[in-house]
Amino acid sequence: MIVSLLLTGCAGTVYRTKLDVYCPPIAQYSAEWNEQLATELDTLPEDYSTIPMAITDYAKLRDRVRQCEIEKDKL
Repeated sequence: MIVSLLLTGCAGTVYRTKLDVYCPPIAQYSAEWNEQLATELDTLPEDYSTIPMAITDYAKLRDRVRQCEIEKDKL
């Protein structure tokens, strides 16, 4: 009987907690670093295939992190 009363008292209680959204930081590169990267990519042989895929995947990840920041700010 006592247990029933105690549980009944909890049934209507709702606690709102703060939602913390974590978006990983996006690396920032200097113009000089970007230029060096472009130069190094230009010197690679023409038959490489994995580097463009990795760069594309990284660009997509950066876009997703940017979207995460936008959505986080709306909460």
